[in-house]
Order: sequence, then structure tokens, then C-alpha cells
Amino acid sequence: MIGSRKIISLCISRLHDIENNRFIARLNEQIKGLNCRLLIYNITTDLFWKETKLRSETAVFDLIDYEHTDIVIIMDEKIKSQTVTRSIIARSKEHGIPVIVVDGEYEDSLSVEFDYKSGFEKIVRHVIEEHGAKSVNYIGGFKGNRFSDEREEIVRKVTAEYGIPFDDSMTYYAEFWAKPSVEAAKKIISTGKIPDAVFCANDIMAINVTSVFLNHGIKVPEQVIVTGFDGIDEIYFTVPRITSARTSYRELADKVFETVGRLLNGEKCEDKVYVKPTMIYNESCGCTTSEDDTKLLRTFNNRFYHYQDDNVKLNDISDVIQTKKELISAAEVLYSDVVENMCCIINKECIDNTHDYFRSRRDQPFGDTMFMFFNSDDHPLRQYDIKRSDMVPDLESKLEMGYPLIFNCIYFMNVPLGYICLYFNHYDITEYGKIMAVANAIGRGVGGFINMRYQRYLIERVESMYMCDYLTGLYNRTSFNKKYIEAVNELPYGTEITVVLSDLDGLKGINDNYGHFSGDNAIRIVAQTLKEACPPDAICVRYGGDEMIGFIAGSCDTEKITEKIHSAIDEHNRHSRTDYKISASVGAVTDVLSDETDIEDLIRRADKLMYIEKRSKKQQ
Repeated sequence: MIGSRKIISLCISRLHDIENNRFIARLNEQIKGLNCRLLIYNITTDLFWKETKLRSETAVFDLIDYEHTDIVIIMDEKIKSQTVTRSIIARSKEHGIPVIVVDGEYEDSLSVEFDYKSGFEKIVRHVIEEHGAKSVNYIGGFKGNRFSDEREEIVRKVTAEYGIPFDDSMTYYAEFWAKPSVEAAKKIISTGKIPDAVFCANDIMAINVTSVFLNHGIKVPEQVIVTGFDGIDEIYFTVPRITSARTSYRELADKVFETVGRLLNGEKCEDKVYVKPTMIYNESCGCTTSEDDTKLLRTFNNRFYHYQDDNVKLNDISDVIQTKKELISAAEVLYSDVVENMCCIINKECIDNTHDYFRSRRDQPFGDTMFMFFNSDDHPLRQYDIKRSDMVPDLESKLEMGYPLIFNCIYFMNVPLGYICLYFNHYDITEYGKIMAVANAIGRGVGGFINMRYQRYLIERVESMYMCDYLTGLYNRTSFNKKYIEAVNELPYGTEITVVLSDLDGLKGINDNYGHFSGDNAIRIVAQTLKEACPPDAICVRYGGDEMIGFIAGSCDTEKITEKIHSAIDEHNRHSRTDYKISASVGAVTDVLSDETDIEDLIRRADKLMYIEKRSKKQQ
């Protein structure tokens, strides 16, 4: 519970699909009447092919705040990973939170699912009983897949009742997808025995099988009936339209809502609740339909052109983010009509450009303290630390809107960067349809930005190593000459310029008596005292073995600089535990910049003054 509202956490994949949009719209409007709010944790692709190596975006499910969640709903058939589902159930159980699994059966959870068996059986019986099919083939998904095997068993059962021959040679597998179903249809044609009917385990396969038959001059339904299953919108835009069974996600939402209501009221719930699909009689079996597809066509048209336009904008946004050098300027690129009503929160480690985030990232996908990268509600943009437990800024006011908060993990090179939260104030499918593109674009943009910042840091480090003396950290002579030329080219004639030269006294004696390590230490101390005594913008160089030079543009007090050098060395000697004392002699020359200025001449003059001080020390 957050405030006075109970929280329903929904775990799902592919929220951008239209049937998921319909489910969310229906469910959310209903649970609002129970003073509940819906938080959606979404991944952009299902995990069917990733069971052994899960995508990093599943880290979004780690964002679920079990302390404030009252019920968890898992769309198991959408996510397609028993590993992920079981993990969420286990964590929910630890916190005593009830779980409703949609289209899946697990211990310690309630189940609401489509009665796929009865729906598919209606299709098979309709084709055999109403259209008189005497020979049939079946095209399934994968051998061993629960849904594919169930539907094959139904074909076997019904054909056996009517004495229609059916054996393994009449079953083909097409992975529930387009290209394999094309190959399956070609295999059927190659046998030379076109059956009266082909039952496909889903609509995508039926659409492609029909296309292959028609391309080979085989008429559907006159020569062969083709049916699908699931009732996706695309079946209304094929020629002929595909006979199928609709799995109504609005009816599914109703059943889930009923279960939610019983749980919140403390009532006993059925372990399994079924939603029966309804038949869709279309032309591919020889029936006619009065279905009005005008509205569907308009929706498809809007989604298609919005998708194209938004993708162009999002690709541009992603590219521009990567070119920025500062966090604030990179985030400001996200001010766009494509990514309204959104905040982006990243791991705090992402903002440290001195380490390789993608190599050093811990197993924990999100830290306890995150970083607010972008918030579309902020004008001007503010960036700040935010507790992960706070989830998003102004959480309660966003819940007040009554629409779901949608969370997506953003990642780059399969490493989680953080998450985005979207909060639309409507259920427009054109907005939901761009969720995947937005998440991917921001992941690429922010990930590329982090990577580029680190690359620039490495380049600067390499340049610094090349430009600087390894022992003292001051510029080497080559770099000094370059920096000096750059500096004087920007200075007007008549500007005061000063050269301060500091030379270590008695280096040979330190090396001979205490070793070269001690000599190096003495050189380092003299270099440090020179740099600290000069103004911050001075160009300091290790000019020779134990000779350090500072070049200063503008007026300065050379006596004060010299005094600072000697005082700092004396202070070091007072606190040093070494057996040797460090001393340095200093010479400083000030001149006025002109076209006759010669840096080598200034150094020679400073060197003479330095030796005067050095000789005076020896005479003492």
C-alpha cells in the first residue's frame, strides 16, 4: 500500500502489443474502483529463447517493492520464462503477498488462463462437422511445447471420433513463426497430397501457410481449408480472412479483476479460473463474416506511421545523447514530444567517468541510491540522487492520476543502466506501441554516452601520461613548448610574463648517500612546492633532471612565490622522517610580452639568478 491505495504489481512482456494494451486498459479501469493502483514492470521481448541466459532487462522485476505491494500478477505466457516467474513467486511468498499467474500453473499461486483446449477443439469440430473435411494436416509450434502438443492431441481426438486418418506423417512443426511455417507449407505441397484442411497452432502460421498455398495456385478454402488460433487483428487483413478463435484479453482482465477483488476481501479463491475463447468464422474455412474492420485498419494505419516517425526521432535522440560531454546536456536531449511523461533514473556509478562501468558493474542491477538523469516534469532540468525505494519523484501525485506507472529497464551491452518510468494519461495504443522503441533508444543513448565519457577520460589520461613527466606530474619539455606557444598566442603584447626556476640543491649527495629513490623523492617535493606556489593557471615543467620551471602570464609577486617555495620545503623537512634535508634555489624573471620575447632567454636569466642564490648558500 502507498498512502491509502493498495498496489497491484503486474509483470509482463511486450506491453506494446495491442492485446496487452486492451488487457491493461480494462483491468486498470476496474481496479481503480477498489482504490487500487497498477504498477507495471515490463520487458520489451519475451524470453522464450533466453531461458538459459536471461536478458539484462529482466532486472526490471527487481524493482518491485514488496513492502508496498498487495498483489502480484505475472503474465507467464507473455514472459515465457519459468525461471523468472518462479523467482517472482518466491520473493512474493517471502513477503506474504498473493500471486495471480496468468496463463501458467505454479505452486503457491492462483491461476487465470485461457481454455485453449476447448477453443481449438471448436475450430477442429467446426471444419470437420460443418465443412466436411475428410483429410487433415496439423502444423504445430515445437514438439514438446505444452500448447503445441495439446492442440495436436485435440486433432487426434476429433479425427479419431470421425474415423478420419491421422498419424505422425500429417504433423509438421513451424516454431509458431512465419518462415518455418512457409517451409512447412512447401513440404505439404511436395507430398502431392493436399489435405482438405490444415489446422495451424496459431494465426501467424495460418496467414503464411495460406499465402504459400495461394502462390502455388492452390485455392483457399475451395481446395484446402486453413485455420489459425489466437484471433490476432492481422487475420482481418488477409485474403481470404483467417478462421480462428479469439482469446479475449478484455474477458481475461475481467476474470483477473474478480480474483483480485476476492483476494482483497479475504475471500477464498478458486485455484484455477478459465476464460473460454470464442470462435471467429472467416473466409479461410468457407464461412463469411460481417466483422467491420474499418476501425482496426485505422488503428493499424496510425500505429504504422507513428512508429515510423517516432523511430526516426528516437534514433536521432539516441545519437545526439552520445555526442554530449556533460550529464545535464545529455539529459536535456530527451525533451521531446516522443518521450513525454517520463523519467529516467540510472545507477549512480554511471555518472563516474573514471572507471569502466560495463566491466566493474556488480551483479546487483540497481543500487540503493540511484541518480535522477531526466524528468520530463522538471523545467529547468534537475539532476540529483534518489533512493531506489522512492522509485520515482512525486510518486503519490503520479498515482493520483489513476493511470498505470510503467517501468522498463534500460541497458547497454547487456548491462543494466537503470530504468525509465512512463505515465501516460490515456490508453492510446500508439503511445503504448512506442514503449519498446523508447526504452531501446534511451538505453543506447545513455549507454553510449557513458561509454564515450569513459573513452574520453582514457584518452585524456593517455595524453596526460604523454605530456607529463612521470615522476613529478609536471609537463615535460615537449608539452611545455606546446602549451607556452598556445598561451602567448592568446596574450596581447604588453602583458607581464614571469619565469620562476627552482633547482634542487645537492642532488648528487642525496643519491650517493641515500640512494636514487631518495633523490627521486627530493625532486618530487621540489616540483610539488613550485606548482603549489605558482598561480593555478601557471604552466609548470620539469625542465631538466632537478630543474623545475613555472611560466606565469599576468602580474605576480615573485618574492612571495619564492618565499612560498622555501617555506613549503622547510615545512616538509620539519615533518619528514628521512635522514636527509631538502633544499632548493630559486630564480625569477619578469618581462613584458613582445614580438621579441624569447622564452629561452628568460630561462637563462632566471637560471643566473638561481645560481646566485645557490652560491650564496654554499658561502654561508
